[in-house]
Amino acid sequence: MLMNSKTNTNNTVDIDDLIDSLVHALHDYVPSQAQYIILLFIVPLAILCNLFVLYHLLMDSNLRKEAHNHVIIAILFSSLEFNLIHAPFSINLFRTGSVWPRSIIACSIWRFTAYLGCNANDVLLAWAAIERHILIYHSNMMRVLRNRIIFHYIPLGMLVIYLFGFNAACFLTPACFANYNFNVVFCDATCLNSVPFMASWYLAVNQLVAALLAIVFSLILWVRVIGQQKRMKRSHEWRRFYKLSMQVIVITILFIVLETPYAITCTLAYTGHFSNSMVFDYSNSISLFLCYIMPIIMPFACFLGLYNELWPRLVKPFNRILRHEEANRIKPILAVNTMINGTSVK
Repeated sequence: MLMNSKTNTNNTVDIDDLIDSLVHALHDYVPSQAQYIILLFIVPLAILCNLFVLYHLLMDSNLRKEAHNHVIIAILFSSLEFNLIHAPFSINLFRTGSVWPRSIIACSIWRFTAYLGCNANDVLLAWAAIERHILIYHSNMMRVLRNRIIFHYIPLGMLVIYLFGFNAACFLTPACFANYNFNVVFCDATCLNSVPFMASWYLAVNQLVAALLAIVFSLILWVRVIGQQKRMKRSHEWRRFYKLSMQVIVITILFIVLETPYAITCTLAYTGHFSNSMVFDYSNSISLFLCYIMPIIMPFACFLGLYNELWPRLVKPFNRILRHEEANRIKPILAVNTMINGTSVK
């Protein structure tokens, strides 16, 4: 996450400048009132969607036992903590111009959950795209419990532990506990620069590499599945492959739409191109806001990826209400017809 940057003699920007620019990007260039209105509208809907999808994935044994849904569950939990903890802090800041509550503990929680949510979306999506190749094209191998443990449960568990550990090492440190500004996003996250290696790793691996892996493996998956369409003649097995691939591809498309502008402006900022332009500053802050929206609206993408399973469950209560109202309208008509028919018989 980057913003305004200073160039050095090699026409590149220090990591310190890049991280520091993030802190002021949204607050300086995207109107706070606009962000407040957008988040106030989106976040409650995202939370409801998140709870709906999570409920059915966890409570329905058929959905819960499917290995391809496990990484989706992990992504939804990361999005849920982002929306329940991080988003309210941001909404209040955009509304009042100040962080509340003004405490070290609150700001530490905000920083940790914000970066954890963003990291988790990128890293887990990358793993979902990679794992989908294993689940689709090596399904027989994954029927063996030992293989499922080695190639499914252990990698996912290690990624979750890594995400918590990395973000704790970045933001739950003495340097971060001593550095706060209650008037900017994340209460000033420049403490990440206290360990230059961690800052570089965050930008290069958790963001750039994870994004490239998600896009590349999703694209390869799409090409493989479509390439098998004629050979498998749209068989039941091919339809299963298509459904499994679309779950990841829908999320990846959203990822590309929202994060590609940010990646471009990040690259330009890092190389120093146009970094002193006011137009660049505005475009960079807007692309950062779009990237920031990604974890918030992730539940909608997960819902679309599970559309065939979840849509009937979503509309079922409404269909029941409509049928009940229809029955109530029909009853008086039947009663009148019965009376008329009874009279005519007499």
